[in-house]
Amino acid sequence: MVLSRLVFSKAGHNGRIISDLISHGWAIESLPLGGKIPSNRALIVLREGEKEIRIRVSAYTVTGSSRSKPHERRVEITTTYGSGLVRRRDLNDVVLGIDKTSNKYVGIDSRRLNLGGKEHNSSSFFDLEGLSVRKGGFVIKPRAVANALFANGIEHHAFYDSSRLAEYLFNQSEIHAGDYAYSGVLAGPKLNSRRVVVLLGKSYPTRGNYLVLHGTRVKRRPSRSIERNLLIAAEDQDLSRLRRKISPEELRKIRDICDEIGILGEQAVLAAERSRLARLGHTAAARLVHRVSLQSASEGYDILSFEDDGVTKRYLEVKATVGNGRTVNVSLGEWKAARHYGSRYYIVRVTQAQAPRPNIYYVRDPVRLEKAGKVLKAPAGWLVDLRSEINP
Repeated sequence: MVLSRLVFSKAGHNGRIISDLISHGWAIESLPLGGKIPSNRALIVLREGEKEIRIRVSAYTVTGSSRSKPHERRVEITTTYGSGLVRRRDLNDVVLGIDKTSNKYVGIDSRRLNLGGKEHNSSSFFDLEGLSVRKGGFVIKPRAVANALFANGIEHHAFYDSSRLAEYLFNQSEIHAGDYAYSGVLAGPKLNSRRVVVLLGKSYPTRGNYLVLHGTRVKRRPSRSIERNLLIAAEDQDLSRLRRKISPEELRKIRDICDEIGILGEQAVLAAERSRLARLGHTAAARLVHRVSLQSASEGYDILSFEDDGVTKRYLEVKATVGNGRTVNVSLGEWKAARHYGSRYYIVRVTQAQAPRPNIYYVRDPVRLEKAGKVLKAPAGWLVDLRSEINP
């Protein structure tokens, strides 16, 4: 038996990807002949129980978009099927973006390998805010694209950190088809890690062209998949209608999913605000719209934008759900901000937040609804009935 040590070519992206897999519980089973891993497009086999995938990983650095859009980022795929990348039926191609600033991954639809101009390059664009996904989180964000390759006009990007990398690799087909329900193979972040430096210093058997890794069944947090009716009932704050007990574990799952739905809602409103201002000719103001919630959770609003004049500030508190409920909870801090900013403060209701095109409703100056009896005191703030506002 020939033994070899794992050697990375230069300091390529594949070295980081493999190190991240090892640090979250994957173990080396065998190395390719010679033990050398290329800096990009490494051939990898991942085995977890009876599940096995064979992949070729192309990874690229996340960069600015080069389209004068400061809130947009790009993954430029420099090698496609039209420029020397040979199609193979015995494996699946994976395309990843690696953002060095946030230390996050971006999963790119590998169908982009079919694209490319005269230089055979293909670029996938996405909003910077996707990289704000919380540690251990996993967000799939749809983006409208004008390309016949995406029949429904939607491209899905996945945003996550190293703890969810294996989950992405095993479920990428469903993720980019828009069918993933967070309950696939290896769903959930890895709870513990291994010392990569020790593992990389060992000698391993060599055979074939693949690096083979196997899962060590290290404990994961349970899948965050949850019944849709349970999630909607929780959003409506009426779990009693389910007529069954809700375990603490289910409640934790609901909170995790709601956090990510909130991110999707804020991203949808952010894009809508920038588009509105750009259409009005206020391109400078559009570039200044940003998610305040990324820097502070105590301002009483999520997004700072501008009115139609491009000068007057507007303060947006986003309330996002997967359901269509028209009643929202407003915290003490949010209600204080609403009183302070008056007609410049909006509750922005986002329903069907996981859909490619969620519904967005603006309710200006919610404090005025008190006079109409549309506001009730709740234990942690106020309950605001928006039905008359968004269903005129």
